[in-house]
Amino acid sequence: MKFDNEKIEKDLNELDINLLDAYVGKRLKLRRVMLRMSQDELASMIGVTFQQVQKYENGVNRISASRLFIIAKVLQVDVGFFFFGLEKELPDVVKSLGLDQETLDKVCEDETQFEDVMNNTETLRLVNAYWRLADPEKRQKILDFIVSMTGSI
Repeated sequence: MKFDNEKIEKDLNELDINLLDAYVGKRLKLRRVMLRMSQDELASMIGVTFQQVQKYENGVNRISASRLFIIAKVLQVDVGFFFFGLEKELPDVVKSLGLDQETLDKVCEDETQFEDVMNNTETLRLVNAYWRLADPEKRQKILDFIVSMTGSI
């Protein structure tokens, strides 16, 4: 795949690029809430104020690559988590990057199922209950049980 950098830069300048920052912020908030973490807790773990976390979550302030990396580690996700589903919510931004639908389909093939499940209330309740178990051995036993019942990895 070949990128036309001049065209990408022009297209991005014509778009409201803050939409991308807001999208990343929305994903940040989703993950923080999933972990039942306050803005204060996240802020102290990544070395910023809770107001800065608010600004990140609202897309007011852009998150640098290094800060996003740190946030991903603290929230126990891959950096790609913050961009997952972007092609559905902001197709103009994705289009301006020169990605065709076939390429996006390949990249997101397996992720679609994950996203649908992660938006499910039952999944969020299960994940929150799982992480409330303080004992790692109990968590492992629960995980082993679920895996044995489903036959998955």
